[in-house]
Amino acid sequence: MLEAAKKCLGFFDYILLIAAVYMFSHFDYSNLDIVEIVYIVSFTLWIIMLTVRIYITYKGKGEKELK
Repeated sequence: MLEAAKKCLGFFDYILLIAAVYMFSHFDYSNLDIVEIVYIVSFTLWIIMLTVRIYITYKGKGEKELK
C-alpha cells in the first residue's frame, strides 16, 4: 500500500501538505474566520479524495504490480 501512495503523490501534493501543516500550526482555533473554516473543510475533502485515489491505484493495478 505504501508503494501505491508513493506513486500517487506528486510534487503539488507535497507542496499542499507542507502548506497545510504550516497554516494549521498558525491558526487561532478559538477565533476562526470563514476563510479558515473553508480551508479546513477543503483540506479535509482533499485528504479524503487522496485516500480514495490511493485505494483505487492500489486495487486497480493489483498488489503484485506495485511490489
